[in-house]
Amino acid sequence: MFYQNSLLLKNKSTYKLSLSTFKNGINTEIEENSLPFKYAKVTYNYNFKRGALQTGHGFDDLYLPESSSENPVMRKVAVSGEYTKLNRIWLFPYYNHIMNVRDHMLLLSQDDKVLYARIIAVNPYFYDVSYSGQTFESEPNAVYYNINGEDVMLVTSETDGMYVFSPTLEEEILDEPKIISICRHYERVFAIEEGKRNKLIFSANLDPTNWNVDIDEAGYIEIIDDRGRLEKVVSFNDYVYIFKEYGISRLSAYGDQTEFSLSSVFVTSGKIYANSVCVCGDRIMFLARDGIYSFNGYSATKLTLNIESLFEEHNDNCCSAYHNGKYYLGCKLKYDDGEVIGCEGYSDGYVNNTLIEYDLKTGEINLTRGVDLKWLISIEYDTVNKLAVLFNGEHKKKIGEMNDSGEVFGTPLKKIWTSSYSNLGYPGKIKKIEKFSLISKHECKIKIKTDVESETFEVKGKDSTTTIYPNLKGEMFQFSIESDGSDAHVACPEISIGISQ
Repeated sequence: MFYQNSLLLKNKSTYKLSLSTFKNGINTEIEENSLPFKYAKVTYNYNFKRGALQTGHGFDDLYLPESSSENPVMRKVAVSGEYTKLNRIWLFPYYNHIMNVRDHMLLLSQDDKVLYARIIAVNPYFYDVSYSGQTFESEPNAVYYNINGEDVMLVTSETDGMYVFSPTLEEEILDEPKIISICRHYERVFAIEEGKRNKLIFSANLDPTNWNVDIDEAGYIEIIDDRGRLEKVVSFNDYVYIFKEYGISRLSAYGDQTEFSLSSVFVTSGKIYANSVCVCGDRIMFLARDGIYSFNGYSATKLTLNIESLFEEHNDNCCSAYHNGKYYLGCKLKYDDGEVIGCEGYSDGYVNNTLIEYDLKTGEINLTRGVDLKWLISIEYDTVNKLAVLFNGEHKKKIGEMNDSGEVFGTPLKKIWTSSYSNLGYPGKIKKIEKFSLISKHECKIKIKTDVESETFEVKGKDSTTTIYPNLKGEMFQFSIESDGSDAHVACPEISIGISQ
């Protein structure tokens, strides 16, 4: 935070503002002239969890191990053949009964095909799962199930039937429901069917391929209220939760369907975005139009993240994942700072422009701006612990992973920390920015702006303190710390300001 010391002179007071830590992060909710300097008016692409401004997240090609040894050779994951885009990726927890080993895989939706690849393998390529040429007219969904002791993935879409896949089993079930959201709960599969968005449907017990409606087989539950269409279904803490546009219902679904019980547990006036719904350990996180919520199964609490004003009105194309104790949300934010960062300069436009990282333990957030994310998935298996990603826009043919490089496929992301624009609590008084000191281990820029003049100062990277003498005057004052390179490490800025009496 900033500490103030004054030295009274004949015609002015000199104030020294010292920012001891950047850990307080961002606050866009307080009126700018009232915002303490310990908060940023806007910041992104820096990591400030340790108090300094350091290199933030980045993205590069996904690499997976060739073996399960302690220090395996890593291989770049690739897709063979011609295609225009990648859509979705899922983890397939598969047990190989022939070799008596776990042999987990990734399934990938590419154009109208679904592909598979083993996570640990010498071969780096994805291959078509369908020997019969099965294709999908719309982006599919997938869920894991175990049928008669065999691990399988059930692949469905809102325009196609169900496809059952494992390395030893392939079955196409054309007459099944056209599904937009699906989950496994105990021995049944629960789903939302396209065109019937007021119904929750479920398969027969122990048979996810049986959708014949009967008291002893499959069935459905009509949910008719004023909370909008059914959007997402998830299994959590012994219940099935149905996320609608403006509310959440809870289904107790044990054994016989005659004993199923449905209740409403949450109502909101802001639309819930289905792709943001994510089970995160002991809670479900989701984004509504007015911000991010934490839901424990009984009640939902809106988080105070101090960035609520940045959310765009529509985030239907967001994406989410839970990884290493953090909730990740790819979404669209409106910064209104005049900057064009990363994907925002793409000629065909962008869908999302920010990855929000929320630490469930500490409540800290981090913003990575300039990447257009389409799909996120956590891969935790043996020696692998990665957040894998798919992209919209110029990187739509790539399978990536999040890292801490501060760049996207070799291109640095511009990093910015900007203070409030303030009169420092002295309206009408002229200030003179006399001295600005900081430690920056890499090159950066200091931008100082008053209501009268502004100037940018280049700072060379070194381990000791750098001091500049701006001598800029004005009633209002703001400063920014910007890094154009991949690496960053900025700490301990101190500013001496003379205030006329």
